[in-house]
Amino acid sequence: MSELRFDGVTVRFGTGSRTVTAVDGVDLTVPSGQVVGLVGESGSGKSTLARAAVGLTTPSSGRILLDGVPLRHRPGQRRPLQMVFQDPYSSLDPRMTIGNTIAEAIPRSRGSAVAEGASRSAADRRREVERLLELVGLDGERADAYPGALSGGQRQRVAIARALAGQPDVIIADEITSALDVSIQGTVLNLVRSLQRELRLSMLFISHNLAVVRYVSDLIAVMYLGRIVEFGPAHEVLGNPQHDYTRELLAAVPRRGTTSLPTLSRRTSS
Repeated sequence: MSELRFDGVTVRFGTGSRTVTAVDGVDLTVPSGQVVGLVGESGSGKSTLARAAVGLTTPSSGRILLDGVPLRHRPGQRRPLQMVFQDPYSSLDPRMTIGNTIAEAIPRSRGSAVAEGASRSAADRRREVERLLELVGLDGERADAYPGALSGGQRQRVAIARALAGQPDVIIADEITSALDVSIQGTVLNLVRSLQRELRLSMLFISHNLAVVRYVSDLIAVMYLGRIVEFGPAHEVLGNPQHDYTRELLAAVPRRGTTSLPTLSRRTSS
């Protein structure tokens, strides 16, 4: 378990008069062993912030720290942050078996034995792949299947298993249910909540859907126009929202008998 902290993080794209600020001076902490739900409509900067954390986007200013130490992404080193993306099919290589995809993320050496150069055997890696598949609710024998043979929900379970294979300190889940059928979303959310409690993971859980975020989160951060406009314990943010935008999101949560949020008005193209 580790604490992830964004300290004044800004991300801009373009130059001169065409500069777009996608993330604007964000301060946000994901406490050790807790889930922070980051919610906001499309274009609010949520995914850009996530990509900055895992090194896919470079911040224009500010720092991203893990347990107080600035994150440095170096090729070939273990990645302490692992990200699960929105579309499980595009995030998996269709030419690789799911077993090979997960095995690729497993560290080559065993924890404290790294200094001694003790590497995992092929049999060890296979057993670890099967264990991870079973951990996310899939039969270990599915390791030889290809992504095209799996359903959307099963592919997202594989993506979660691959993230766990890297032995991360923090997991970032970016809209991981939005590409799934409504009938499957609940089972994936149950899995995420169960894994987080069992493994005591630190997690940044991103969604535009406040109903989804409140189901899994200890804390909720509301993002609007690239800024965090509200942050606090989930029950406080939901029970007594302080910002008008948070109230709008709450008003958009579907009532009983509906299946999705109404489309919110767009305020930014970033």
